[in-house]
Amino acid sequence: MKRPLLFALTLFAVFPTWSWLETHVAWADDPVEPADLIIHHAKILTVDAKFTIAEALAVKGDKIIAVGDDAPILKHKGPKTKVLDLHGRNVLPGLYDSHTHPVGAATSEATETLPYLTSLEDAFAYIRAKAKELPEGEWIVLRFAFPTRLKEARFPTRAELDQAAPKHPVFYHAGPAGMANTMALRVSQITKDTPNPKNGVVVKDPATGEPTGMLRGNNATGLLKGVSGGGKGAVDRKALVKKLFALYNEQGITSIADRAGDRSGFDLYHQLLKSGELTVRINHSRSIGAGGSREEIARRLDELPGKDHLGGPTGVGGVWIRIGPIKFFLDGGMLNGTAFMRQPWPKGDTYQIVEDDYRGLLFVEPEQLKMFVEECAKRKWAVTAHTAGEGGMDNLLDAYEFVNRSIPIKDLRFCITHANFASQHNLERCKTLGVCADVQPAWLYKDGATLARVLGKDRIRWFQPYKSWLKYTTVGGGSDHMLKFDSLQSTNPWNPWLGLETAVTRRLEDGQVLMPEERLSREDALRMYTIHNCYLNREEKEKGTLEAGKLADLILIDRDYLTCPERSISQTRVLMTMVGGKVVFERKEQQ
Repeated sequence: MKRPLLFALTLFAVFPTWSWLETHVAWADDPVEPADLIIHHAKILTVDAKFTIAEALAVKGDKIIAVGDDAPILKHKGPKTKVLDLHGRNVLPGLYDSHTHPVGAATSEATETLPYLTSLEDAFAYIRAKAKELPEGEWIVLRFAFPTRLKEARFPTRAELDQAAPKHPVFYHAGPAGMANTMALRVSQITKDTPNPKNGVVVKDPATGEPTGMLRGNNATGLLKGVSGGGKGAVDRKALVKKLFALYNEQGITSIADRAGDRSGFDLYHQLLKSGELTVRINHSRSIGAGGSREEIARRLDELPGKDHLGGPTGVGGVWIRIGPIKFFLDGGMLNGTAFMRQPWPKGDTYQIVEDDYRGLLFVEPEQLKMFVEECAKRKWAVTAHTAGEGGMDNLLDAYEFVNRSIPIKDLRFCITHANFASQHNLERCKTLGVCADVQPAWLYKDGATLARVLGKDRIRWFQPYKSWLKYTTVGGGSDHMLKFDSLQSTNPWNPWLGLETAVTRRLEDGQVLMPEERLSREDALRMYTIHNCYLNREEKEKGTLEAGKLADLILIDRDYLTCPERSISQTRVLMTMVGGKVVFERKEQQ
């Protein structure tokens, strides 16, 4: 179409400065920007504020330049533009896992294959095999073996471990709690006279006073002498992390949060970035202890950025690697019976609890907690804490409220990691303070049945209440991936499609549906694994939705996420994953 001369003369009469016209008037025949890539004839779930469904999008460089209907987007086709006709298939934003431990997970099986446990017999078989392999007297350690995931739904007894390996010290490790056999107690000189260490419990038989073998808290498990475990030998961390990131890409993950990182991991990620081998974007949380005097805490925080100033505070970095919140451990865990609860844990064999008034473990006392959080906030560090029990959440929000009186924290987006048990009051406090949470739907799937049986109907009501959370604040979905590569057999399962299905259905591994009123819509579940995780880490302006100006992180999947049967969401296959306009995974068979 030619420019109407009369219209142009009229405009010139009103605005005689031609540069103004060039700047503010878009003529109808002006060429559009040619794209490097156009995807069209698709069903694009943009996950924008209106959850718009688009047909096409255009990419130039590492960003999206246009999203909309086929016709206008195809105008961005130039002589070198690659055009993909997707025949109506779903395109989604790249998925974001809010909680991973990539270096540890990637290297966990570098020198030995870890067992996938479904029963105590699986555990005993592993221990018996190790007893045949190792010389008498050497330690046998079974790592992160959670009782909630076993058919028997309990820890082994000391006698059972003795029977499996009578001539070896054995430690059945389940995070900040575990069972030791008789030889392990003997070589470590743990007896009826051994006192409880700070923030730990050496569990004693109420009748005899003898240690049962159950040790709770890292200071208690630290009493074991000479304990070792895992294979030995050189480990190529870079190659193994690359392998893990490729598997993440295969499941559609384009961003992760490393939720307890150290400087060596941070430097490894930068090595991958420098060599052009990084295929996921990383939000890197720094992990430090909350103990010590105010001066000691201040010194540790001030040392974190390092001489290159790349390591903090929160928000420092680029679109590939960015510093996240300070992460610390406030209480124990749900899966081993050490989370700090408001009411006592029920006695029983699931967690080998023999005490009447045992509430779990709190690692940071209230006044110390307030001081630590305050020193972080002073330095513009966002904060998150491993907080599994509702008693732990009470203490954490008390500290956040205290600090907020002098240092407003809303813009820093303080967080709660795990946040397994909420309450109406605590949700309201989160809304006031702008506090978010990163949650793990796979724990609901894997552990919900055992927890419901142990805690009962009233207490389980507030276990991972996703719908209630979203009425008050933002929650993001993640895995807490720690060990093994396999997306479903890992500790913990990191397959995001399992997480999405669980959030939508609340169906547990045994088939029961727990608290169906807390189910999410498919749209809200997808938001948890995309834009919500970006919001948690103050990255929502750059990614998390498919909109013009945002990074071209997107995935193509084999089914319609919005209409496929609910129980097939976990079976979703990713056909292509793109990070910054570059294909990092493509399935050869796109049938």
